[in-house]
Amino acid sequence: MLKEYFQGIWRDRFILASLVNTDLQKKYRRSKLGVAWAILTPLGLSIIMGSVYGILFGVDVKEFIPFLFAGLNPWQFISGSADGGTGAFLGAEGYLKQTTVNAQIFPIRTVIVNFINLLYSILAFFTLYLFLDPLVFSAEMLLCVPGLIVLFLFALGLANFSSVINLDIRDFQPFQTLLLQGIFYATPIVYQASMLKEKGVELLYQANPFYYLLEIVRTPMQGSSVPPLEVWLSAAVISLITFFGSIYFLMKRRSKIVFKL
Repeated sequence: MLKEYFQGIWRDRFILASLVNTDLQKKYRRSKLGVAWAILTPLGLSIIMGSVYGILFGVDVKEFIPFLFAGLNPWQFISGSADGGTGAFLGAEGYLKQTTVNAQIFPIRTVIVNFINLLYSILAFFTLYLFLDPLVFSAEMLLCVPGLIVLFLFALGLANFSSVINLDIRDFQPFQTLLLQGIFYATPIVYQASMLKEKGVELLYQANPFYYLLEIVRTPMQGSSVPPLEVWLSAAVISLITFFGSIYFLMKRRSKIVFKL
């Protein structure tokens, strides 16, 4: 099953590349700023939220904006991939009914598009950080690269699951959006995990798989420290279970996908 999954992606790799390129062009068509919006959106949101939090809670904006920006970027990638996954097969109905293209390329299509936008956002993050605090730049920041790989596999797993589930339950997309919104506020993204610990509710993030996946990217990006080994291991295990579980789920249902469209 695993071999068949990856062979299908390899066989249709040129179709996948063409679809990704088309999606990126379509997304920013007739926009004067184009792909710059992938940078400006999280940057602007981080500056606005960082400034408000700085005023309300007296936090150091110079430290808080990079923290916020580094957390929002990977979160938007995860949520965008999951939401995009719900329409992965529905939007490819013509391909699936009229050609012999492998169905598994369509969830990965939306994940790659979101991942490219994430890379643009990370570039903006480092540019901003270079002006705010150039002294924190170190080789430790390179550890965000393996973190991004783990994050990519997790996001692809979510997209695989949501793409199939949404064919059976068409109300799944708004439910998933609502669920992710709740997880967003329950995950230390716009606030420090230490704030939950001080309140005695650290279990809220310790039992939250999204916390570990964000930490292995966000912490190295800030350059001041690296995540503990147990955080890395937790994130890797969560990601691999989600990814390989989704492959099994998708491939078992693959023959029924066309009939559900």
